[in-house]
Amino acid sequence: MNSRRLHPRLSSRHDAFSLVEVAIAIGIFAFVVVGVMGLLPAGLRMRAESATETRGVLIAEELFAAARSAPSLADVRFRRGPKLATNEIAYVDFTLPASDNRSQLVMGYPVQSTVPYWLFWSNPGSSWTNANGGDSEIASSAGNAIDTLARIGATKVSQGLYQITVQVRSPASAPLANSRVSTFTTLVASP
Repeated sequence: MNSRRLHPRLSSRHDAFSLVEVAIAIGIFAFVVVGVMGLLPAGLRMRAESATETRGVLIAEELFAAARSAPSLADVRFRRGPKLATNEIAYVDFTLPASDNRSQLVMGYPVQSTVPYWLFWSNPGSSWTNANGGDSEIASSAGNAIDTLARIGATKVSQGLYQITVQVRSPASAPLANSRVSTFTTLVASP
């Protein structure tokens, strides 16, 4: 008996992939996977830069809000630490002349925080150096290392109008040439 009569759907040629077709499909798949794997480091780097920039914007907005909410730029209060205890509030007078040592404030922020816990005074023309003269700012307290620095200062534009400038530097532990500095500016009216 003929097998074609018993199974009319069977043909003499069986449908299947040839070895050449399988090799081409594996080659195309490998090419796509290698391309996607090549994009991963760039994507991770862009994500980290975006997170750093977003954190810088949040820090600048918090500092601008403190300056705007003050009754006068002669009495601006900044939090230093997560609590609002008296010893954790710094009072700044931005109306002082630029030659005064207290005309600019640098704040240190721990990793993943927009509340500073470390403050020091800085001259407007000074670089991002610490008291030891190094080109990086590293401070630690209870294992909480400084990751980001923010420098805030004010310049008098006209009578009752000040330009507040915030520079955010990250990472603080890296030399200045290897860290990113973003500058934010706003105008604040003050009596």
